[in-house]
Amino acid sequence: MKMTTVVKASMLTAALGLACLLPATARAQSDAMPDEFAFVDTTPAAQPVVAIQAANFEGKISLPYGVNCAGKNLKAGEYLVSVKSEGSSRVVAIHGRGENVNMRVREVRVNQAASHSALLVRKSGEGRKVEAVYVEGLGATLYLNPNTNRSAAGVERLPIS
Repeated sequence: MKMTTVVKASMLTAALGLACLLPATARAQSDAMPDEFAFVDTTPAAQPVVAIQAANFEGKISLPYGVNCAGKNLKAGEYLVSVKSEGSSRVVAIHGRGENVNMRVREVRVNQAASHSALLVRKSGEGRKVEAVYVEGLGATLYLNPNTNRSAAGVERLPIS
């Protein structure tokens, strides 16, 4: 009987030894509201790049007299003139002396080379009115009113520097 007890004990010891060598099953624990996640990318998200549209043209103009521009009366003085592209159209902006005027314009390409960029002002019975802006670098005249006739009669050129 001793022999069977020894065999049973050695079989039990072998089974326990074999069970100790096998890997234990793991059970994961989870938090109800975790603060950190092991496999989440913590680098900050890239900010979207906002395209800043640079001005196609910028210059200064000195108005020797008051003019009407897009319904606003601009007094004599120094003003900044800029031309920017917005999609397929252009916008002329005139800023200075507390006035800001932004106008969508109609672009007309010019084959002849005029001397310098200029503000085109037409003298009429009511005073003077801004009709267009000629931009030498663009080779174009930008008309404020799409129905304006392009005759040079009665139009003054005020140089833009």
